[in-house]
Amino acid sequence: MTNNESLVTAVERPHPARSERAAYPVAGAGLARFGDVDANGHLNNLALAELHENARAEYNTRAFPGVYRQASRDIRVVVANSVLHYLAEAHWPAAITTGLGVGRIGRTSYVLSTALFVEERCISLCDTVLVALVDDAPVPIPHTAREYLGSHLLR
Repeated sequence: MTNNESLVTAVERPHPARSERAAYPVAGAGLARFGDVDANGHLNNLALAELHENARAEYNTRAFPGVYRQASRDIRVVVANSVLHYLAEAHWPAAITTGLGVGRIGRTSYVLSTALFVEERCISLCDTVLVALVDDAPVPIPHTAREYLGSHLLR
């Protein structure tokens, strides 16, 4: 490695259309709690990450029924990669709208793209790669789940 090479590459900023509510076919509601406020009076980045995670989990329960019932599930869905972009500050109290769409569907994985909005302002975006597993090995996404995912592609 030469002195000017880096072990870290920059993550590209999302397309500007990703900051528009109309890009997301699935909408939900999130709640900012007083305990989510940091020392600067802003909603903490970890709290925003939890809102993205909750939107993904709720969606996954519809795409893969029973996926979070450990004793009886046939398939697991695990996070392989997640990239968050914090775009604007938000303060408590705040009503947060979540937007979710499927960014890509592969053979064994898919990308869920989420956004958080306060009123019409996008405050955060997240892209998460999820992989379907059985016995700790990637497996093709089942047909019914693939159809469900395909019905919610980003617009």
